[in-house]
Amino acid sequence: MATLPHGTWPSPIPASALTARQARIDEVRVDGESTYWLESRPWEKGRTALVRHDSSGSTDVLPEPWNCRSRVHEYGGGSYAVRDGLVVFCEFTTTRVLRLDPGETEPVPLTPEGEVRYGGLVLAGEQVFAVREDHRGDGAPVNELVRLDLHGDNPDGGVVVARGSDFVSRPAVNAEGTAIAWIAWDHPNMPWDSTRLVVADLTTDGAGSPQVIAGGDGISVAQPQFADDGTLWFISDESGWWNLHRWDGGHATRVHPVDADLAQPQWVLGMVDYALLPDGRVLTRRWVDEYSRLAVLDPARDTLTDLDDEGVMFDHLVAIGSEVAFRRGLADRLPEVVRGPLDGDRTIVASSAPERPDPAYVSRAEARTWTNDAGRDAHGLLYRPVNPKVSAPEGERPPLLVFVHGGPTSRAEPAYATLVHFWTTRGFAVLDVNHGGSTGYGRAYRERLVGQWGVVDIDDCVSGAKALADEGIVDGARLAIRGGSAGGYTTLRALTSSTAFTAGTSYFGISDLRALLSDDHKFESHYTITLVAPWPEGESVYVDRSPLFHIDDLHGELLLLQGADDLVVPVAQAQLMADAMTAAGKDVDIVIYDGEGHGFRRAETIIDSLERELSHYQKAFGLGPVS
Repeated sequence: MATLPHGTWPSPIPASALTARQARIDEVRVDGESTYWLESRPWEKGRTALVRHDSSGSTDVLPEPWNCRSRVHEYGGGSYAVRDGLVVFCEFTTTRVLRLDPGETEPVPLTPEGEVRYGGLVLAGEQVFAVREDHRGDGAPVNELVRLDLHGDNPDGGVVVARGSDFVSRPAVNAEGTAIAWIAWDHPNMPWDSTRLVVADLTTDGAGSPQVIAGGDGISVAQPQFADDGTLWFISDESGWWNLHRWDGGHATRVHPVDADLAQPQWVLGMVDYALLPDGRVLTRRWVDEYSRLAVLDPARDTLTDLDDEGVMFDHLVAIGSEVAFRRGLADRLPEVVRGPLDGDRTIVASSAPERPDPAYVSRAEARTWTNDAGRDAHGLLYRPVNPKVSAPEGERPPLLVFVHGGPTSRAEPAYATLVHFWTTRGFAVLDVNHGGSTGYGRAYRERLVGQWGVVDIDDCVSGAKALADEGIVDGARLAIRGGSAGGYTTLRALTSSTAFTAGTSYFGISDLRALLSDDHKFESHYTITLVAPWPEGESVYVDRSPLFHIDDLHGELLLLQGADDLVVPVAQAQLMADAMTAAGKDVDIVIYDGEGHGFRRAETIIDSLERELSHYQKAFGLGPVS
């Protein structure tokens, strides 16, 4: 075994490992004996492929160049629906909805070309229901629920079913096709703040007599589903936790109360966090501390029974007959799609990568809780350096990379990630932080960030890194922070408001909070009002917490990585930061990638950005050449 300083260990995981036949799996669906899912493939220039698995194996339903991806809210979701082998899907490049009939290879357009986007697709009878985001007029786009004729050309882009709110969600339609339910919300709320559950009768002209049956100020409702008996299920956090509720046409009741979140923030339109089973039970997923638990809720007995499964994260829960399917994350390998009986052995039908990692190089997540400077508990996941062929000099502690997730309402999960192991196999430790505002700890933890973005998240990241240094787990003189989008903002803010970090990398991060109010897309255009302060009376707070206006206080080496076509965090956010640093006589590295939006998808971009980041820390920490 060689003895080498931490951070210089030769690793079997090159940057290309994140792109070479490693796909992101999304939107699991079932149709008879077939299981469907989406694969985002960096080696196909980031194309999202629709894949089907049946008794004959797996095959692409939509070959290149078809790109099955929605652009509603920029984040999309609900990009396809399938029934009896018939598929309707959103095409990313043209933003049209198309139909692919069983046995055919050429899709048929259902909507005309134009500045209109669709998502949240639902098949019901001879119709397709969808969220339509209409960019044809002046000003902000208009979001509505529409009905499309499954076998027509829909020249007007669909019949409007619901309008009048700033946003609507993916709808649910009952088995008879006579009723529809959806979630509506308005600025400045996000869908995890205050939303309304609306039901209405379906008519030939759209929908009649809409009725709000749940939600309201300070309550987030989500994911309505009609059961076969006509009752309407949904998730609500009225209790402070996202729990299941059931509406019988007159009253809504909470089903089996539990102090745990059973849903995640509705960033996209296709999330499915529970599955209704034919016998009246429900397949659920909840968070307990840092881990996910798969369980069956039995309303008749008022029980919640955990299921045995080696996964540590579960989502896209679906059921058909006596079988269930879902995506699961695991501690020792990349996510998989599994399908099979509820209480028996389930079959792996898809994996994000064809080969499993060598277990000798796997660093398993360790749940960590620490006290921040405000005296509150904060949470995260620690990954220690692991490499069976190398050891560090006696007494040397590893450098630490603090990972900050996006959102900022998202969540770090304890599932295996190649990106984490790119670093741990080289001798870095990683702390993946679930700062105040993160999901999975109830509404109160989520609301710690209300009016405190750029304060609470910084405290949790800095105090978490210092706690590990104080315990002697990492080298307190070699701390770095990295993140994308909202995590990129936290990175920039940490570098300009503390002296804890020697280096930082911002992936499409926010430098000027004020600009988000005018430059951001509709979905998030009022988000900062909740996270930072009212506008314009709170302008001084925006300036105070914007890294762009505190260049003189910036501590540590900074790398800025940005997509040229980003519509969520425009390229100006990175360029203005770099220009201000140059004007102040500070060194900064900035790379802007053509053809990339919010979140890098192309193999060449992912490889180049990660290799640049490695070199960045190598220089900042005074490390030798790193493999």
